Amino acid sequence: MSLKICVPGMAVDPRTSGDRASLSWQVSVLGDMVATLDTLTTAGQHHVIGKVVAVVRDQVRRAAPLVSRRERDILAGLVEEMEHESDRVSPDLSVFTPRAERLIGLLSLVR
Repeated sequence: MSLKICVPGMAVDPRTSGDRASLSWQVSVLGDMVATLDTLTTAGQHHVIGKVVAVVRDQVRRAAPLVSRRERDILAGLVEEMEHESDRVSPDLSVFTPRAERLIGLLSLVR
């Protein structure tokens, strides 16, 4: 038996609902994760960067049908640059962070 709490106007699980609230929640969390990168060890940076890249890659895939070809190319390029940094032994946060912030900002405008 599981307990479910229902709050009027709020999705049961904002991470799994398919509505705009879910995207807003993810964008907010991604921003918070990126903001903490400079306080982490290299291992912690790799972990968080991997999580950010995975979620962003998924959101870009979901946004693809909603944007123009040019916009898809821009989003894909930013993801590719972020993936390149995530593969480095010592990620360069001065490269990763602005790209992540730009991509997160762009994703917040989609939908």
